[in-house]
Amino acid sequence: MGTVLEVRELTKKYVEGTAESKAVDHVSLDVEEGDFVIIMGASGSGKTSILHLLAGIDTCSEGSIKYTLPDEVRPFRSSRRYRQSGGNRPADLARMNEKEKTLFRRANIGLVFQQQCLIPDLTVYENIMLPLMLDRSRKENASREDKIMNLCGRFGLKEHVGKYPSQLSGGQQQRTAILRSVANHPPLLLCDEPTGSLNSAQTELVMDLLEELNKDGQTIILVTHDIRVAVRGKRVLYIEDGHVEGELDFTEHVPNGAGLHPDSCPDTAGTEAVCTIKEREEKLIHFLQERGW
Repeated sequence: MGTVLEVRELTKKYVEGTAESKAVDHVSLDVEEGDFVIIMGASGSGKTSILHLLAGIDTCSEGSIKYTLPDEVRPFRSSRRYRQSGGNRPADLARMNEKEKTLFRRANIGLVFQQQCLIPDLTVYENIMLPLMLDRSRKENASREDKIMNLCGRFGLKEHVGKYPSQLSGGQQQRTAILRSVANHPPLLLCDEPTGSLNSAQTELVMDLLEELNKDGQTIILVTHDIRVAVRGKRVLYIEDGHVEGELDFTEHVPNGAGLHPDSCPDTAGTEAVCTIKEREEKLIHFLQERGW
């Protein structure tokens, strides 16, 4: 597994007259393939601002956002600056123009928001199909239907494929939005408070889905205030005043799964074990309290 995302000295400044403020203040981080990174922090700390910069929705003032993509992933076809050159290659989102960022994001980044942003006049099936229809470079027309039906069957939506968003519960809508975001297999999935408007039961189902996707190898970065959500990730970054103030890693190296706790969940490679949910909660609460949570 290699590094999917390398962020260095990422900064977002706002200037009003002679006053300058930093929503994001020299953030650096590495995200490995198959990682599940949780971003936490107080309201206004810069969590969502960081996510928007990583997605290319907003433009940074300083720093770099380098995605390392395999040869078979083509960021976009029209840009000479980022044309395929053989081998894994970095693509710096911070150096792209708006058109380039849009095309890159469409092919390589899945986005999930607190509000599901489904198209109300399209069915569940049609909403999930949408990114595949927009990607004209793909030649998988015959298998698209099977792919979507398999996803829906796996994650409890098969009976709802013909329904419209207004006919679904909040949890079903969010699961539809997540499946739409991963339908074209993006290297990175970015989630901004995906359970913020859901009850505890719906939150559990959505996190089960994200955890299963991660076990399949999907790399995820997720912003949340919810401790119950945060403990489902592999590591937690705490943001304060726009910078990374601390990190908590839930994983422990255990060769070949030796000595696993019966309630622990090995990762996809089977070479690491994570704490039980209760142990994670205790560690996370202590970690957050040390930072004035």
